Parts: sequence; structure tokens; C-alpha cells
Amino acid sequence: MSSNTLVSSSVSAAAVPATYSFSTTHTKNETADEAISIGSLYQDSVIISVSDQGAAATASLSKSFVSQGGCVDLEESFESYVGQLYTRFQLFDSQGIVIADNEGSAEEQAAYSEWKAGTLLLDVGTYTIVATPNTEYTGDLSLTVDAIEQQGTTLQVSSSLTGNNQAGYYNFSFSGTNMKLDLAADEKVRVVLYDSDGKVVADSDGNSYQKSKYAELVSGVGLEAESGDYMVAVSYSDNANIENEVDYTFKLYSGNTYSVIYKYDVESNPYDGSAAGSVEATDDALLYGTTDYNKIDATAASAINIGWMKANESMLDVYSMLTNADHTDYYSFTFQEGDHLKFDFDDGTTRDESLFRVQLFDSSGILVIADSEGTEAQRAAYEELISASGLEADPGKFVIKISYADGVTKREDAVYEFGLYSGTIFSVQYKTTATAQTYANALLNGNLTSDSTGLMLASILAGGDDGGTLWDALKSMYG
Repeated sequence: MSSNTLVSSSVSAAAVPATYSFSTTHTKNETADEAISIGSLYQDSVIISVSDQGAAATASLSKSFVSQGGCVDLEESFESYVGQLYTRFQLFDSQGIVIADNEGSAEEQAAYSEWKAGTLLLDVGTYTIVATPNTEYTGDLSLTVDAIEQQGTTLQVSSSLTGNNQAGYYNFSFSGTNMKLDLAADEKVRVVLYDSDGKVVADSDGNSYQKSKYAELVSGVGLEAESGDYMVAVSYSDNANIENEVDYTFKLYSGNTYSVIYKYDVESNPYDGSAAGSVEATDDALLYGTTDYNKIDATAASAINIGWMKANESMLDVYSMLTNADHTDYYSFTFQEGDHLKFDFDDGTTRDESLFRVQLFDSSGILVIADSEGTEAQRAAYEELISASGLEADPGKFVIKISYADGVTKREDAVYEFGLYSGTIFSVQYKTTATAQTYANALLNGNLTSDSTGLMLASILAGGDDGGTLWDALKSMYG
């Protein structure tokens, strides 16, 4: 993996850093709303304590400390609450400038409130804590002051990009002054840093300003950033081949040292370049079913209506069978909303896809849009139709024709099930179970025409019916 060494050389671990490991899995076709939480990124920390050790507090207590940059938290311990009311707490920087003061200016008192809440952010440097009893208080103070900065952390993520996870999203909270990212990947990837409002903070493939901020992010100095919530998105770079799986690891740092490591191994969904592989049902998806008959001598005009479809909302499912008598099936549907159509056989029920020829027509059933055995252009359109990206198409009415492939013995029954999709998700599935007709059940249901009657008699004379002979039909009708 290629790696940026500027960041990793600018930070160092404590002698024995604590390491916590986690494993999880990306959601298929993950979105920013499904980002994985990877914890909190803190700059390094120190713990400062100053105490009068129980003696009478008649003078100020003070303690200097070196901050590595982080949020400082003030905690006091008194024998009585009255003592706290009569004690002044101040925080000075190395130049003697007051940072926080509970009896100071409005700005200093606001900083004091942050100090008490543990959200007062300090730059790297030397600071001094001073606790001074008020002269109006005549009692003794038993006082201990602890100023605690957060333990420094690093966040590490190892994952991969695939055709079914073309982007990985990771949420984290940040407390510090500068943020650093160290990336290693098999090949070039795009990295985007967002703030809590979804605004781009840095982008490796963005505009010139966003790229400059990304350069700071992956530098040894780091990117100056406010404390808050952020999200990192890792995706394929422009024009990358999504069939190539790309492994990557990134580490987030702040400051120059860390003592806690949070490691996340995030598994991606293997690439499936088929249409069905690019689509997923929502957790609350609904299924509606209906039944119908395929007619022996069906045409586009008599096609079974299998319903309507919208991108990222609904899909159409058809289960049926070609038989010796029923060589060709037609299905009509309405594409209400979307810009790409996807078709795929269900591998679980379709025994052998090579048995079938698939044709997509316009609403007239005359203009061939895609054909698995058509012209070169029609075959190319069919390959798009069954791909993860789909075939570009405008909303309208269409007809699907399923027949035996060239060279296949038509005496062999062939079960099939296919789905029609658009988009990457669906919440409604409409399933049509279309009973394949034999000559016998066609006769029983009154679906024989003069043409199909002729075909039936020819099949009987040739001894080639699929078991549904006229004699069988008559026995069924009259016992």
C-alpha cells in the first residue's frame, strides 16, 4: 500500500498504548446516513493536581503544567460548599494572560464555564492554575484542584472498496486543535472530510481550496479544526474500475502523541456486477403477489401485465416456465420513474439461464430495445440491461419476451424467475406467478385458438405432447 509518512512521523505512541479492536460490516451500497461510528479523536492529555493537603488555605495555591493540546476539565474538592463560593479560580497562559476566571470579565467567566464543563480547549503550551481564597472568607479551606485533559487517541480503520461498497462512511467526534490523517491504499482513492452540517472541509479530489485543506490534513502539522462531529468518506477516484477491489487503511491523529488506539476492521460486500447484485430490499419491504396464465399462442398484445415500477421504490418479480406447448411468454410493465432499467434471472429458481432468450421491446412489441441473441447492438444493450448500472431508459411502457434460446430442445420444461429493477433499493416487490400452459389446461381454461388447436393436434399425432394430450384433457374434464 502507498502511504503518507509525514503524519506517522509526526506522532508517537505512549510506551504501552491501550488498543481496542472492533469488527463490523458495511451496509450494501452504503450511504452517508448509514455511516459507521468510529469513536472519539482526542489530542494528548495530562492530569494536573494541586492541593493544600488539608492545611488552612490562607494563600493562593498554584500549579503549572504543559498542555499537549486538548480539552481541560476543572474539578475541585472542598470540605464545604461555602469554601467553593469564596474561592477564585484562574487559568493563565505562559505569558501570564488570563484564559479563564470565575470572577473576571464576561469572556473569562465564559471560558471558566467551559473549564468546569470540560470543554475548554487549550493549545500546546505551558499554563498555570491558581486557586485564591477570598479575604471575605475567614474559615479554613481544605482544597484540592484537579485539571484533567483527555487521553490522546488515534482512530484506525481498515476496509476495502468494492462494486457493492463504492464508498465507506465513518463518523467520529473530535476534541483538539489540529487533525491529521494518514492513508494507505492499494491504488488512488478519494477522501473527503465533512463537518457536522455536511459541509466539505477537505477533499483530495475537490476544488483547489478543498485540495489545499486535504494537503494540510495529511501533513505533519495537520489541519486546524474546531472540536465537533465529523465524517470521513473514502470512495473510488474518478474513472476507477469498480470491478477492482481496493484495500485501504487510514489513521486519524491529533497532536503529537497518543495513548489509546481504536482499531476498526470493516468488511465490505463482495462485488456482484449483476443487476440483482446492485439492488437491495429495504428492511421494511412489502411483498404483493398475484397469479395469471401464460397463453400458448401469446403475443405482445396479449402480454400479462405485471405492474408498475419506480426507481428506488418498487421491483417486479415473475415466476413461470416454458414447456413443450408454451414456447414463448410475454410480459408488459410500466416504468413510471427512473432513468435505468435492470433485468436479472434469479439464480435460486432459474436452473439454467442459457436455456432462455430475453428480448425487451417498446410498448408496441415491435421495436427491439435489447436482445440476448439479437444484433450486435441489441446484445450490447442486453449486457447493459443485466449489469449493475442498468440500461438507460426513459419512463414508459415496455414488453419483455421470454423464449427458448436458439438450439435448445423445446421439449424440455424450463423454469425461470426474473426481476426488473431500477436504482439501488426497493421497498415494494410485486410478484407474478404465471402458470405455464399445457394443451390440457389450455383446453380446460378455454384458451385454445385455432392456431394452438392445430399445434396441439400436431403434437398428439407426433407423440410429442408434454403429457397434456387431448385424451388426458378429456379425462380431466369428464372423468
